Amino acid sequence: MGIFKDLKNTFAFLTRLPMGKVNFNYEDISRKMWLFPIIGSVIGIIVGFICQFLFRFLPNIIVGFLALSLLIYLTGAHHTDGLLDFGDGLMASGTPERKVEVMHDVATGTGGIVLGFCVLVLTGLSISYIPSIVLVALVTAEVGAKFAMVVACATGKSAGTKLADPFIKNTTIVHLFFALLLSLSLIYVTLVLGMLWKWTFSWWEGMNVLFIEYGVLFPLDLGHVLIIFAVFLLGSFIPALFMNRIANRNFKGLTGDCLGALNEITRVVILVLILIVQAGFQVI
Repeated sequence: MGIFKDLKNTFAFLTRLPMGKVNFNYEDISRKMWLFPIIGSVIGIIVGFICQFLFRFLPNIIVGFLALSLLIYLTGAHHTDGLLDFGDGLMASGTPERKVEVMHDVATGTGGIVLGFCVLVLTGLSISYIPSIVLVALVTAEVGAKFAMVVACATGKSAGTKLADPFIKNTTIVHLFFALLLSLSLIYVTLVLGMLWKWTFSWWEGMNVLFIEYGVLFPLDLGHVLIIFAVFLLGSFIPALFMNRIANRNFKGLTGDCLGALNEITRVVILVLILIVQAGFQVI
């Protein structure tokens, strides 16, 4: 398949965005998992633009939860469903096989409700506290959420479930490297756009002049770029590796629900890290 057809199928798989007629299977999509960050950047840009507009007219907390609702809608609630199922499986007692069986149960238990409530409420609140940098924050969080799934699949093992198995089998360290370069590029482009439109980084000084550093055009101080990159790397690698550890212990490997939960958890981890950085620079 050509790259554009691969992207179209990946968008159709991960989002509710209209892609016309598509015909794909998990094997096809799994071989192009390194493209996932592109889908994350598009989701982040769409929601970020809308938030940027709504923050002008509505209370911040309302915008935060409207943004969360839009994120869930755009992804078809697939990852949210995985989060709830993961919470149920994690809290279930018994063998790994029994825990996987609980995750596949259509009913949602207390574990899923509590985990879903905590993650989703924290996500909505986090968005409401970053109106000045919402575009960059959401793109970084969504790209990181998709990249974390690539990390988990490239470094983890499968529990043998139908959905997760082809992604883990077909995602290699080379794919992980491609996804990393793609993710950093997408975040950097967003930083450039955010600075040019003066929509981001109101809490950092000295950001209004483009200058040359180390022979590369940077829209802001190299240190500021590296901080955002560090937030992205820490916020995506740590949840992914932690998820692999939890999945191996509880389910004998990753399942599709584990990957869906990882998307939701990584998003909020990155948003919280951005809030921490923002608070630090306000103090300084």
